[in-house]
Amino acid sequence: MIKPFVPQLSVPFIVDFEITQRCQCKCIFCEADIPCIKPSSELNTSEVIKILDKLAQASVNNIFFTGGEPMLRNDLAELINHSFKIGLSPCVSTTGYSFNGKGVESLIDAGLESIQISIHGSRAIHEMVVGKEGSYDVVLKNLDIAVKRGIKVDVACVGLKENLETIPDLIDDLSSHGVFFFRLLRYVPGYRKEMLEHVPPKQLVEKYLPKIDEAAKRNNIEIALGCCPGLDVSAPSLFKGVHPVAFTCPAGKASLAVMPNGDVYPCVFFKNNKEMFCGNILSDSIDEIWNNKKMVEFRNITPEDYSGQCGLCEKKWLCYSARCVAYHFSNDLYGDDISCYLINEKNNVKV
Repeated sequence: MIKPFVPQLSVPFIVDFEITQRCQCKCIFCEADIPCIKPSSELNTSEVIKILDKLAQASVNNIFFTGGEPMLRNDLAELINHSFKIGLSPCVSTTGYSFNGKGVESLIDAGLESIQISIHGSRAIHEMVVGKEGSYDVVLKNLDIAVKRGIKVDVACVGLKENLETIPDLIDDLSSHGVFFFRLLRYVPGYRKEMLEHVPPKQLVEKYLPKIDEAAKRNNIEIALGCCPGLDVSAPSLFKGVHPVAFTCPAGKASLAVMPNGDVYPCVFFKNNKEMFCGNILSDSIDEIWNNKKMVEFRNITPEDYSGQCGLCEKKWLCYSARCVAYHFSNDLYGDDISCYLINEKNNVKV
């Protein structure tokens, strides 16, 4: 097998910036209630702007404002406007629950042209996933506000055992709301073993990915589909473009994650893990952080380095394996991603 080229970037291409941990929702896949996650104090506006300036000066391209719920920060429009002024390309990920017409207008005035809104299934399923009754109609109403004011809306949905079969219906519902893009995100279980219970069974994925593809085509909505590793995406019955050749996760290779207090980790799934701490972006230089020993380790990891069943797998160079899953469940960064369908089939484990 021809092994893909592993990029070696001098700076991250994209930075995930959790500008707050505040949120009205309590999603079943969220890590905010994990005991090891301690609430971080939020940086103020001038401190965030200082960080944005450092990123721009280091030639970072994209900044992804997330949380928590970034719309709960009163200065979000100011941060977006400043990002554009200094050459950063900003994006915002939101639950869609917290903004109104005035808030959307401020984002438009700041220069924002598109936004990512999270919707996790049809009405009852979405409200179960986010833990907020009545939220589905609120989100769709706010989505309509954004679309009517000229913002392109990209909907993101985490693929779970609980919601997968409702996603074709969700796409049908979204067709009349002006959504242009739909993302089915791979569910990445972390921290607690019970989170593995939400991994969609292989049979469910094989059945509904084609249905999701069909729903998108008939509604003229572009899609990007993700799933746990170990799925035979070359099977004729499956949608061919499930995910690109994702030979390894982008942590440390193309991206890093910044917490509300400025602490930096290779990705959000390692946040507040002392062993993965790579510095504080407010006080440390981008060069110091990007070339931190742990960040460099991530940058150099390839499937060639995997151990266990992942290391022996013939498909490891065409894999969507997540090192955070291996680390959190085996304490081995190079170990097995136990959400993999192939691994669970070999071990007779049902997911």
